[in-house]
Amino acid sequence: MNLLRQIALLFTVCVAGELISVLSGRLLPGNVLGMVLLLVLLLTSRLRPEAVENTADFFLNNMAFFFLPSTLGILRIYEQIQSELVKLAVICLVTTLLTAASVGWTVVLVRRLQQKGAKKS
Repeated sequence: MNLLRQIALLFTVCVAGELISVLSGRLLPGNVLGMVLLLVLLLTSRLRPEAVENTADFFLNNMAFFFLPSTLGILRIYEQIQSELVKLAVICLVTTLLTAASVGWTVVLVRRLQQKGAKKS
């Protein structure tokens, strides 16, 4: 029963994000707003991590399953995008490298900030 409660809670946050998206004229996608809303709830302690931990772990452990629909959609339009595969591969490579670099720089920055905070204490 606890698992169902956690799923219902995450679903409610997701629906709230969609509602905010519709009311704002679709400035941002509802799923993004739902994630931001979940982050705000967690940061403000309105929602404890334990309240969604088991379900979040389940979704993370089975994340590959959620990519199946988009992968099958790409396979369905393969003939239409076949002439653009090199461009798509370059875009994927460049954005992957940029993402890895930005994550690395963020980790370095956070570690430096943590070290400065530890020295002041």
